[in-house]
Amino acid sequence: MRSAFILLSATLFLAGCASNTSGISIDSSNQNVVLGNEVLGKSLEFGNAKTSEVNDRLLAQVMVTNKSSDAQNLQYRFNWYDEQGLEVDSGRSPWRQFTLYGQDSVTLQGVALNPAAKNFRVSLRNVQ
Repeated sequence: MRSAFILLSATLFLAGCASNTSGISIDSSNQNVVLGNEVLGKSLEFGNAKTSEVNDRLLAQVMVTNKSSDAQNLQYRFNWYDEQGLEVDSGRSPWRQFTLYGQDSVTLQGVALNPAAKNFRVSLRNVQ
């Protein structure tokens, strides 16, 4: 319970520091969720970020659950980082659209194009 409180406190602190107000992102290296949109933050819940390798490329998976009863039209994008935390394949990952129905869950997946990718961040936002 204490670790959940610490994670929530860190998340809320990061929300105040976030310069990107377009949505929510989760960082695979430390499981921190960055909230840029308070409404999305209240209605979505993230499962653990998982990684594996497929053909020498990083495969990333994150489960997202819609806690509300309303369907949400969302977009997501993966950003990829090397061991030093530097972004690789900058700007090559497009926003992908999906609908997350009320009380439903979906696993977002992405595969890095660059074999140097070791960590990722997935960002979500409302469809504009």
